[in-house]
Amino acid sequence: MRQNIKVRSGNKIYVMFDGKQIGMVRSVRANDDYAPEPASGIGDIHVQEWVPTMARHSLNVSGMVLIKDSMMAAGITPENGDAVLNGLVFDFEVYDRIDGKLLRKYIGASYGSGDIDIQAHQIIVSSGQFNALDVTGTGT
Repeated sequence: MRQNIKVRSGNKIYVMFDGKQIGMVRSVRANDDYAPEPASGIGDIHVQEWVPTMARHSLNVSGMVLIKDSMMAAGITPENGDAVLNGLVFDFEVYDRIDGKLLRKYIGASYGSGDIDIQAHQIIVSSGQFNALDVTGTGT
């Protein structure tokens, strides 16, 4: 008998704060935009190169569950707009469910907007938008 695994499915997506897992995500749609600008020479209307000018990494998350106890132990609690000024950022890590390999990591993600439902022992983000500072991993 042998395994026939050609695709990665059922990956795990963890929400990390200061190296500690504080939640999990059901679904994430990531977008990497490098804002390319055209470069051409004087007297030439043809683009010679597309030069990246700004790396923008955005995440659209749905079904994110944050464990309140883990957040409180890490010293973070969602409060209000003033709390956003503290500059707390999260990492989103995507792992293969079979071999545990880290596939993709979005670093320094700040919460932008979304819908939050607070229940006993957990905080559920129905949908949320985050902006990350950087990304590593190829996802394969």
